[in-house]
Amino acid sequence: MTNAHRQTVTETRKILALAWPVMLTSLNWTILSVTDIVVVGLTGTDQVAAFGASRALTFVTIVAGLAWLSGVLVFTSRADGARDLPATGARMREGLVLAGMLGLVGALAFGLFAAPLLAGIGVAPALVDPAAAVVRTMALAYPAQLVSLAASFFLEGISRPRRVTVVNLATLPINALLAWVLADGHFGAPALGAVGAAAATTIASLLGAAGMLAAAWTIPDARERGVHVMTPAEWRAALPGAVKLSRFGAVPAVASGLELAGFSILIALSTDLGPVTAHAFQIVFALHNVTFGAAVGLASAAGVRVGNAVGEGMPEQVRARALIAAGLAAAITGALGGVMLLARAPIVAAFPAAAGVHAAALAMVPLWVPFILFDGVQLVFVYALRSLGDQIVAGVNGIIAFFGVTGGLGWLFVTHGVGPLGLVYASGLGMVAATLLNGARFLWVSGSARPRSSAPDPSR
Repeated sequence: MTNAHRQTVTETRKILALAWPVMLTSLNWTILSVTDIVVVGLTGTDQVAAFGASRALTFVTIVAGLAWLSGVLVFTSRADGARDLPATGARMREGLVLAGMLGLVGALAFGLFAAPLLAGIGVAPALVDPAAAVVRTMALAYPAQLVSLAASFFLEGISRPRRVTVVNLATLPINALLAWVLADGHFGAPALGAVGAAAATTIASLLGAAGMLAAAWTIPDARERGVHVMTPAEWRAALPGAVKLSRFGAVPAVASGLELAGFSILIALSTDLGPVTAHAFQIVFALHNVTFGAAVGLASAAGVRVGNAVGEGMPEQVRARALIAAGLAAAITGALGGVMLLARAPIVAAFPAAAGVHAAALAMVPLWVPFILFDGVQLVFVYALRSLGDQIVAGVNGIIAFFGVTGGLGWLFVTHGVGPLGLVYASGLGMVAATLLNGARFLWVSGSARPRSSAPDPSR
């Protein structure tokens, strides 16, 4: 075995070790989503349509919040690569401050303006009021969800993703049980339908945030990293750093919001095609999220390893580390897509649905599967670019691909009579565009691998 081969094998193992816990965490979020769809499906197609319409807002904004906090992962991994342990704890405090502020703003905005926002993005008029009730319930979870994300990014940045997985997996059965009870009215509880599923997610999110903070507090080297430093002076000192993290994450947040807005346009368009199509599209979207969860794990690992390389002063390692992660993403998502294709009938049948929904979903799956591979690869390049400080261009690429290509083509296809399959073509072509744009940009930037952040490291 040559030295280069040994280095590749070693790096592959490190990436997989970082990736698999995040994969399970992402799978946890996906299972939460699938569970909600299944449970709400038991209460009626109209409730699923309202739940799906609510996600046109809630899913977009939580993903935007996740991107806004991406600096926590970037700068924590850089500090960890440089073995500056106190700086990692400082990044955690700054992230928690930013998460708290963003969560409160989001909760207030959706609590007060859910209905006009849903109407503004084109949700079918009959669904605006029931979907708004779901959004208002989910708004209560925003502060807890973003605090949990900030703490999880800290743990991933110091290469302790298993703790994140343990906390998230622990909340899964709680959410599932509460969703079943509150949506369908068991054990004497009222049958709240989609609102009940949202209430279950809110309760589980509060418990998850408490668990994630405990996971960060109890790491073995917490004292050395300054995790236990909770003086008022340190929290005041975290405010300028939180502002800098906000500046770093602002473009990725806007980009992620617009990227998901492209998919939200598809969700809204699916409601215009009728409740059967809307329900079928939710099923296919949920299946896609399973494979996307694997890509998130590998993208997170790539971001950490590229950030480590920057902190270690080893820019020559950047390209190899990211390309290994991209290859793994292609292989794993491709394999999962193949399983989904071969077993699509029993998989789709597992979702409770009214007549016609399963047939519509089965028609979409074979067309969607080939595009899944591209979505995983492009996400690896996005995380790698962020860790190199090139988050602005990565964000612009995402806007072009998912808001421009996906959203634009979705509207064009549906309005010109392509029908439900137009939703699939639009989403898939956006994934291909993102892969080409971000892949080309990464190859260009990684030639020098200099940190290019428009916002300096908060520790400086």
